[in-house]
Amino acid sequence: MMETAALRLRNSFQLCHADRNGIELKCKDSVIVETEQGIDIARVMKPGKFKDDPEAPSSGKVLRLVNPEDEQSLRQIEELEEKAFAECRDRAAAKNLGMKLVAVRSLFDRTKIIFYFVSESRIDFRELVRELAGVFRTRIEMRQIGVRDQARIVGGYGPCGRELCCVNQRDEFAPVSIKMAKEQNLNLNSLKISGMCGRLLCCLGYEYETYRELNQEMPPSGTAIRCGEEVYYVISTDVLKQTLKIKDNNRFILIGRDDIVKGGGGFSIRPEVLERLRAHEEETEEDDYYEFGESGPIRKM
Repeated sequence: MMETAALRLRNSFQLCHADRNGIELKCKDSVIVETEQGIDIARVMKPGKFKDDPEAPSSGKVLRLVNPEDEQSLRQIEELEEKAFAECRDRAAAKNLGMKLVAVRSLFDRTKIIFYFVSESRIDFRELVRELAGVFRTRIEMRQIGVRDQARIVGGYGPCGRELCCVNQRDEFAPVSIKMAKEQNLNLNSLKISGMCGRLLCCLGYEYETYRELNQEMPPSGTAIRCGEEVYYVISTDVLKQTLKIKDNNRFILIGRDDIVKGGGGFSIRPEVLERLRAHEEETEEDDYYEFGESGPIRKM
C-alpha cells in the first residue's frame, strides 16, 4: 500500500498527493518532489497516510527533505525568476502584445519556466516564446489565467482585514452568484460584494447554506401575519437573531420566529403572545415601538 502526503508546490495554490517514498514527514516540512512537470520544492500540508485510490491518486514522489544546498539553489532560482519577469515584460511591450504579466515560476531543476499572464483576447506569443527560449536556454510555457487566479497569485487583504480567501482556503473556485448575497440580505452594491478581482466575493458561499436553511423558516418582508382580528405586515427580518419587525397602521412590534405559527395558508401570532399584546394594548400609543419577550414588552422606543 502506497503512503502519500498532500503537498503544495512552491508558487502554487493547488495541492498534489505525492508518494512519501518512505520518508518521515511533518506538517510544513519543505521537500524536493518529482512531479509530471519536473522536480520542484513543495511544502507538506498533510503528512497523513492516504490509500492509493482513485480519490487520492499519487501525482509525484518525494525525493528528500530540503537541505542547505537546496536553499542556496532556491535563492538563485528566485533571481532567475525576477530576471525572466523583466525580460518577458519588456519584450512583450516592445511587440505591443496586449498581455499583462502576473508572475513567473521556474521549476527547481530549471527544465521549464512558466509565465502567467492575463489578457482580454487571444495572444499570438509564439515569437516571444522563441526569443525567451533563446535567452534562458530552457523550455518556456505561457499560461493565460483569469482575473480570479490573478488575485490569488498577487495576494492581498480583503475588506474584512484578513488575507484573501482565494490565497489560502480554496484549491478550486466554486461558483458564486448574486443569489447568495440576496439570501444573506447584503447590500447589493457591486463595490460592497466584489473582491480585488472584480468578481463576487468568494466568502459569499461560505455561509450561504446556513442562511438558506434559516430563511426557509422565516416569512419574507411584506408577508401578512394575523393577530386576532388585526393584520400585521412584516417590515424586515433578522435571520441570525430569528426576529421579525411587524407593523399595523399604528404600531411597530419586534417578535421572535417562535412567536408565530404557520397554518391555514398563512402566518399568525401565537395565542400567548396575543394575550401579552392585548394586556399592554392600552399602554401603546401611536407609533410606539415594542419588543416583546416572555413577560411582555422589553423596551419602549
